[in-house]
Amino acid sequence: EQWYQQFRMWTQIPDQHITKFTATCKVLPHPDAAILISTYNMITFSGRRGHEAEVIMENISQREWGLLLMDEVHVVPANTFQRCTTRIRSRCKLGLTATLVREDGAIEDLNFLIGPKLYEANWLDLQERGFIARVQC
Repeated sequence: EQWYQQFRMWTQIPDQHITKFTATCKVLPHPDAAILISTYNMITFSGRRGHEAEVIMENISQREWGLLLMDEVHVVPANTFQRCTTRIRSRCKLGLTATLVREDGAIEDLNFLIGPKLYEANWLDLQERGFIARVQC
């Protein structure tokens, strides 16, 4: 829901171009849909789906989306979630995270799963500029 609200707030993309596929919102994508908002669990679920969810997932996986935005991208190297990068076809993949760290060292796998890191912000700079709260000990 957070990303849906952000797209609505910061873009002029018509509602029918935004598709949500979540546990509480299963709607067949509009033919002109360009943005898919879902979760890793919804996309990579390998169990038995209800008929409605199965039809929607089939529709989603048959399209090529313009952008695959992956929030909390540090989880993608996990075997379970790597399928997101192959199951959803997209021209561009963008991963976001506040913690680009994994104890197993698999963060390096993101280079071939998504692509290279393009930007990293220093938390002290973000704090000084008022983007995040000051740390108090």
